Amino acid sequence: MENKGWWDEQEEKGWRKSSRKMVLEAFEQAEREPKPSPQLLFSDVYLEMPPRLRKQREELERHLETYGEH
Repeated sequence: MENKGWWDEQEEKGWRKSSRKMVLEAFEQAEREPKPSPQLLFSDVYLEMPPRLRKQREELERHLETYGEH
């Protein structure tokens, strides 16, 4: 592309700078969104929850009771 004059170092630097800005803005926007409930990890997957997932959900609930504020 450089040989054909379609791209050069200045365009590369500008593209990198604007891309970085767009990514950081997207991260900031995403961080402002409310966090989904951890219970959503276990819903809408199975009609009846398998025992292994029921156990994992119970473990998560216990963990959140202890460390939920973190």
